[in-house]
Amino acid sequence: MVALMDTKKRLQIGNVARRAGTTIRTVRYYLEEGFIQACERSLGGFYLFSPDVVDKVSFIQKLTSLGMPLKEIKTLYRIRKEHQTGNDAYGLVLEQLMKERDLMDQKIKEYMQLRDELDQAILLVSECKGCSLRPTRENCIACDIVTRRSRIPLPFGAIL
Repeated sequence: MVALMDTKKRLQIGNVARRAGTTIRTVRYYLEEGFIQACERSLGGFYLFSPDVVDKVSFIQKLTSLGMPLKEIKTLYRIRKEHQTGNDAYGLVLEQLMKERDLMDQKIKEYMQLRDELDQAILLVSECKGCSLRPTRENCIACDIVTRRSRIPLPFGAIL
């Protein structure tokens, strides 16, 4: 009876994809690349996964959406598989995670700088309300709103 209940808790690939907010193709790719494993196959030949696979897929998706390459994520999985104990693997895993955190910190810094630029551009553009001139480069550069600034925010300058 317990085995039957466990089998009922298994998820087919489409259910994993739906719950993780991704595509079946992505889940298949993660399966092929060894990021996740199927517990078994159904009588019809479908892969069956434990519910915790949804968390793994979601986490990999989150890391990739934040810019961590799949190659680096795969390195973490490879390190763990190649070592006999956590003690053997921890130094390499720790080094990899710290490297990724440092890269993420750099990206956060760049995003914050870009956000500051966008905030400055928003302030400048909000002063354009009521302007009757055609928004051309020449008109905008000559405008008092722009000329009284010490510098033009990058996003505004880029769309001029």
